[in-house]
Amino acid sequence: MVGEDFLEKLKKHLTDDLGLRDVITEMPRDRGFFNEKIVWSVNAETDYEPFEAYETTDGKIVAGYGPAAHVGNMLWDYLLDKEKYADILDYKALVKERDDLLLSLQDKSNWSKYRDELSGVIEILEKGDEIARNASAQAGIEIKHVLPTPPEKNTFFYASFDGRGLSDDAKIEKIGKAWLVLSKAFAEISKNESEILEKWKAQIQEKRKRGILPEEEEFAKAVSELLKSWTSTWCSYEIPSGFPGFEGGSAKWMVRTRGEPYVMVFETEDGKITVAYETFHVHSSISIDHKRGEDTDRIVMELANKENWPKYKSTDLKDVIERYELGEEVAKKAREITGVETKFFIPRKHCHDAALYAVFDSKGMSVEKKIEMIKNLVDLLGIAYGEFKRADEEIRAKYGLKK
Repeated sequence: MVGEDFLEKLKKHLTDDLGLRDVITEMPRDRGFFNEKIVWSVNAETDYEPFEAYETTDGKIVAGYGPAAHVGNMLWDYLLDKEKYADILDYKALVKERDDLLLSLQDKSNWSKYRDELSGVIEILEKGDEIARNASAQAGIEIKHVLPTPPEKNTFFYASFDGRGLSDDAKIEKIGKAWLVLSKAFAEISKNESEILEKWKAQIQEKRKRGILPEEEEFAKAVSELLKSWTSTWCSYEIPSGFPGFEGGSAKWMVRTRGEPYVMVFETEDGKITVAYETFHVHSSISIDHKRGEDTDRIVMELANKENWPKYKSTDLKDVIERYELGEEVAKKAREITGVETKFFIPRKHCHDAALYAVFDSKGMSVEKKIEMIKNLVDLLGIAYGEFKRADEEIRAKYGLKK
């Protein structure tokens, strides 16, 4: 059994000499970081994360500080970004994928396999190891940077030394020294983490951007300026976009207004250019107007199939069906009058709203011809959109919905 005098002296040293707060010595840990049996432990508050130390039954003293690098969060954000345009996000599947990656990254021999896809994560893990090696050399205490086993998600630093044969005062001195070294290592990796994360995000963006030709970017800029003048609404462009097209493919660039009317122009990888007027926010209508937030995704997916419309006509969502039917009617009328293949889009994904749209193949067209086609479709769809909005207001008023 460890003496109470030792724990009191350790607590006093951590508090009075090193400035730690709320030092607890009443066995806050049942087991060590690596499931070791322990004979005593301490837990102390710092300005950031908790500092902990303990002694194992075989005389090894371990001190840890963290989480240090938020690797789990980096992986989670990366996976969410990859799936942001999925029909429905399966969060349980994403959690499993993240945890599988964490387990795989515990083995350093796997790092080379992920160096291209997860360069930021690998760099932060390598930086943590480098900081730990330098700290060990300077302090004369073994310091390691560890990626733990899920459900723990983030790295931490720990120091260890053999406490057998050491006096109480020597143990206390080395634990205090370990804290100073660990806090310095923590500060260094915290500074590096934000820099590495920003650089990684920029690398991902640059990698996506490589597929965009300079002239395509210039074209998107030009469309942005023209759309602003055509609609009298502020707008912006995105390069690259990655937005999923209404008829498949991923958008290389996208221009969109940032106020009503909500107009989008984008080009997919196959050279097709889409011009669209968003008619109403389906997800918001179902979630907010009808207070159906929990099952909104499922309902939106069901409503994408017209065979399901009859059963919803007798529910509180009958206005949504009426607005879908209205959109199809307006699109059909526009086709008949103009001969342009005008369509009504029924959303399936988080990022999509119901929209009137038209598509044309821009391959081989001059810049001037593309601009002319886009302008014609903006004008045509603007008229169709106006007709939709007038009838939509009547539907909303009929059901007492918000404007």
